[in-house]
Amino acid sequence: MYSRNILIAGFGALLAATAAGAGTARADCNLSIQPAQDQWLIQHDPFAGDALQRQFDVALVNLGDSPCTGSVRMDLRGEQYGLSKAGDPERVAYALIDERGGNDITPRTGQSARRLNAQPVNLGAGERSLVRFTFAADPEAMLGEGVYSQNVFIAVETADGAPVAERPVSLAINVIPAAVMGLKGEFQRINGVARIDLGELTEGSRPLGTSLFVLSTGGYRVSVQSSNSGRLRMGVSDWYVDYGLAVGSNSMSLGQGDDFVVTSNRPRADDYPLTVTVGDVRGRRAGEYSDVLTFTIAAL
Repeated sequence: MYSRNILIAGFGALLAATAAGAGTARADCNLSIQPAQDQWLIQHDPFAGDALQRQFDVALVNLGDSPCTGSVRMDLRGEQYGLSKAGDPERVAYALIDERGGNDITPRTGQSARRLNAQPVNLGAGERSLVRFTFAADPEAMLGEGVYSQNVFIAVETADGAPVAERPVSLAINVIPAAVMGLKGEFQRINGVARIDLGELTEGSRPLGTSLFVLSTGGYRVSVQSSNSGRLRMGVSDWYVDYGLAVGSNSMSLGQGDDFVVTSNRPRADDYPLTVTVGDVRGRRAGEYSDVLTFTIAAL
């Protein structure tokens, strides 16, 4: 009986020693997640034709004395998925790709999905590895100017979900103030210059069948300058006909140039039909009368 009791006690001591050894090994996996930037920022001009994506590197470093193993995941810590801007209820979809295997680790449901083909993290004591991520957003999204962001946690977890290490980063897209414009409707383009035919020159107002369109990330200013200060001129002669221009509901004073301003904190797509009002044509010499208008736009 005495020998049996010693055997049982010895077995219990062996189990305790084994458990303590496992705990020490786990504690000695000291994984550090070291992103090159704490903010993953994309500068974006929606009208420049640039891809709405960028790649970022993260170093995984085992500072401990035992191996570190696990898989990379992204976690939102309960926040709703999507980039957001202060004061704007809408969210912008995005994607996060682990480029080691092209795995989608986007936390669409709050955490990235577990995937069987995910590339594991397996670092020996003192080893380091570089992981490259692609951060991309929907290029078709019509975004207003400003910063859209979301905080995410880069996490390495064991197969049973136990945390090994984590590090927060901020995902952000800065949409810069930008605006573009153009003409659509009835006009010809000759040597890169739009030409609008007014037809027979008669007094009165007439729509041109041509519109100025504007796309912008927010507010903007449209300016108009007339080469002849609001007069149609016959060639290089001294024969003139006064005329006026309306851009949508904006009546433009062409004598010294004019502009109109649109204020907005949201993206815009506006059309402005062009209308001219021709003045008195009595006693004018027959011929072709013309003017050159210069439209410019500036984002506010």
